Amino acid sequence: EVSARTLDRLLAHEREVLRLKRQRRPPVHPLLYQRVPVKLPNEWDREQLGNLQMDFVLHCGRSTAGEFLHTMSLVDIATGWWEGEPQMGRSQKASQESFDRLRRRFPFRVREVHPDNDSALLSELLWKYCRKRRMAMSRSRPYEKNDNAWVEQKNWTHVRKVVGYRRFDTTRELRLLNEIYAELRLYKNFCLPTIRLRSKERVEGRIQRKCDKPATPYQRLMESEQIAAQTKRELRRIYDSLNPAALCRRTSSATCSGRTNMPLIFVV
Repeated sequence: EVSARTLDRLLAHEREVLRLKRQRRPPVHPLLYQRVPVKLPNEWDREQLGNLQMDFVLHCGRSTAGEFLHTMSLVDIATGWWEGEPQMGRSQKASQESFDRLRRRFPFRVREVHPDNDSALLSELLWKYCRKRRMAMSRSRPYEKNDNAWVEQKNWTHVRKVVGYRRFDTTRELRLLNEIYAELRLYKNFCLPTIRLRSKERVEGRIQRKCDKPATPYQRLMESEQIAAQTKRELRRIYDSLNPAALCRRTSSATCSGRTNMPLIFVV
């Protein structure tokens, strides 16, 4: 005779071997997942503007219990242009409204949106929103984080390195994040150059990478023939009015005016 508790203790190793604890629940919207096609990283046209990758950055601290802030992060694959928007919670309605605000900030038309398999992003509401505005939607493979490599990189350099890993769950912190991102988007898109990978080749057991000339997302937009002349004039007007040092100071002051455990962003 043996008790159920003893059986659980004796079979703990077998349970780990069979990975019974890692069994995932079936998709919440299996029919929607069938309609949204999977797109791999090598299938993107890296010269066409308007292909956006989308992801959430959770500001939950050590616990996901309760309501807390999320940052919706969007990045254009061709230019690296980034936009971020904080929102309270992860409801489908809040996500659709955040995406609508972000879409209007891009200086070009959005052609395709590519979220992961998060049910808050890959939802019926956002699917209908994209179809109504003639935007395509694709998704990454389940449990393949590198399929969203462009936006995952920005989640670290543009969000985590700026606001850290603390828990934010108040309206005051929501307002502060809005102030920070309003200055940060200008600094990152107009002032900081990035490097794009052109090709990579394996030679004698080592991978040789070739990158293009460093340029800011603003410069890549100005060199593109897919942008109208009027839009370029507006971008040039914004660029001429910017002071990178002043942007750093304003962003840092917005960070320091909030919680003391939020780190400084730049030191000028």
